Amino acid sequence: MAVEIRCPECGAAFQAEDVFPGSRVSCPSCEAILILDVEKQRLSRKSIVPPVPGPKIYKPEDQDSLKRAAINHLSNWLDIPATQINEALASLQKGEGYNDWKIPKGNEYSFREISAPIQILKDIQRRVLDRLLYRIPVSNAAHGFINGRSIVTNASYHLETAQSILNIDLKDAFPSVKKERVKHLFVRYIKIPLKHLGEQIDHGVLNKVVDILVELTTHNGGLPQGGPCSGYLLNVACITLDKSIYRLLQTHSTQYIQYRYTRYADDITISANAPISNMLKSEIQKAILNNGYQINPKKIHYAERKRGQKLEVTGLIIEKNKVRIPASRLDNFRANIHQASLMNTADLTPEKKLEVQSIIAFAKMVYGKVPHRLWGPYNTYLEKHGLTHPFGRKGLQWDQYPS
Repeated sequence: MAVEIRCPECGAAFQAEDVFPGSRVSCPSCEAILILDVEKQRLSRKSIVPPVPGPKIYKPEDQDSLKRAAINHLSNWLDIPATQINEALASLQKGEGYNDWKIPKGNEYSFREISAPIQILKDIQRRVLDRLLYRIPVSNAAHGFINGRSIVTNASYHLETAQSILNIDLKDAFPSVKKERVKHLFVRYIKIPLKHLGEQIDHGVLNKVVDILVELTTHNGGLPQGGPCSGYLLNVACITLDKSIYRLLQTHSTQYIQYRYTRYADDITISANAPISNMLKSEIQKAILNNGYQINPKKIHYAERKRGQKLEVTGLIIEKNKVRIPASRLDNFRANIHQASLMNTADLTPEKKLEVQSIIAFAKMVYGKVPHRLWGPYNTYLEKHGLTHPFGRKGLQWDQYPS
C-alpha cells in the first residue's frame, strides 16, 4: 500500500510503498534521509479500567452488626435458628459449653481427656459436620469417622499382602490440632463455598463466619475429643501428613516390595509384603514430626509373620486372609455376657444391657455373625431376662439399646 510523504527539507511530495512507523526512506528530490514518525496511541475512555474497591473497613462500633450478619448467614447454611447459635456461643463464653472428664487408657497412670459438648452445641456441631465438613474430600488412607468405614475396613485393607506391619500412634492427636490450624482449615476448604454457593456476603462478614465456626468447634485451644466435628477435622488436618507418607512409600516401593497405608484417627498402620527397613521406619517418623504431630513411643509396634508374630491392626488380628478379634478379648466378652446372664432381672441396669448389646454388635461387625464362643452365653442371657432375639432380616434392632 502506497503512502504519500512530504519532505520537511525541500517540501517535495512523493509516494513510498511498504513502509511503517520507524522506516527509513530517501527523498527523491533532495536525497534527505527521513525516518517516519511513530504515531502516539491515545487511550479511549472505554479502555480505562475503574479501580477495584478495597475491602470494607469496619469500625469497633460495627462489630455487633457484623456478628449478627455472620450468625444469620451461618443460620441459613446450617438450617438452625440464629437464637440457637447465640445461645451456644453464650454458653461457651461462660465456660459451660462442655462436660470434661477423664477415662483410663489402660493403666492407672495414663488417662484420656474427654470433652463432650452440651446438647445445644452438639446439635450445631453435627450440622456443621453434615452441611459443611463432609464437602471436604480427605485422604483415602482415612478409615476413622468416615461413613462406610470402620476398624474392620482399616484392618481388612492389609489382608491381601501383609507379611509385616508397623503400627504408630499419634500422641494427643486431637488437642495437637490447635485453634489456629482449625481456622486455617476453614479458610482453605470452607470459606469459598460459603461465599460463592450461597447468598453473596461482604468479605468482613465472611471472616466473622469463619471465626464463629472455629469458636463452635474448638475447646481449650484445640479439637475436643468427644465433639462430633473433631474426628473429621482431624482427617482434614492430616491430609498433608497422609500425602507425605504415601510419597515415602511410593519412593521405597519396587517391583517386588509393595506397601499399604491406612490411618484410623490417630492410629497409623503400614504393611508390606516384605520386612520394613529401619530407614523407612525412621523416615516415616520424621515425616510425622515434620507435620506437627508427636509420636507415642510406647505405642510403636512392629511385627513380622515369618517370625511367628501376630499381625495386629487397631486391635484386630489379621491371619489366614481373615480379620478376627484376639482370643483374650473374646474371653473377656464372654465373661461379661455370662456375668449379665447370672444377674437378677431387677438388677440388670440399662448400662449393663448396653454393654452386652455393644459387645454383640461389635462381634457381628467383625465376623458378619455372632461367633460361636459368644452365642451360647448370649442366648442364655436373653432367655434369663426375657429379652427378644435382636437379629432378623433387619439385623440388630435399635430397640435393644436403652435410650
